[in-house]
Amino acid sequence: MAALITLAYHSGLRVGSILGLRGRDLDLDAATLTVNRTKNGDPITVALSSAALDELKRLPKAGADELVFGNRAGKPFTYMPLWKRIAEEARLPGRVFHELRHGHGYRLAQAGVSQQIIMMSMGHRALSASARYAHANIADKRAVVARVFG
Repeated sequence: MAALITLAYHSGLRVGSILGLRGRDLDLDAATLTVNRTKNGDPITVALSSAALDELKRLPKAGADELVFGNRAGKPFTYMPLWKRIAEEARLPGRVFHELRHGHGYRLAQAGVSQQIIMMSMGHRALSASARYAHANIADKRAVVARVFG
């Protein structure tokens, strides 16, 4: 589960894209993974963070046609029961896994990453799609004003 959570947060990929990854989609030497068909139909290649790479290396090596996040029967890992338990134990009941994707976009925006790069990172075609992940709050706005105007 640590690999799934870290990969979701650090890559911004949708859980369906992650659960569909096969061994051939990972290049651990180049620290990349490729989703051949995203929700919008386009492929996307993601640069892996060192933490995500470390977590993926801890998983059993998947054959080229095997799911990276597969169960013993070769079916996609059923993550929801464990996710709900983790969220409850963290005193965050009701949190949904997709919030990791929002967190990815928000962290990029907080770090001053351009909207164009955020769009590319998240596989969006339209500015409006990635803009919803920015979640600017008053503290962010205050920090920008202080940085620019003092």
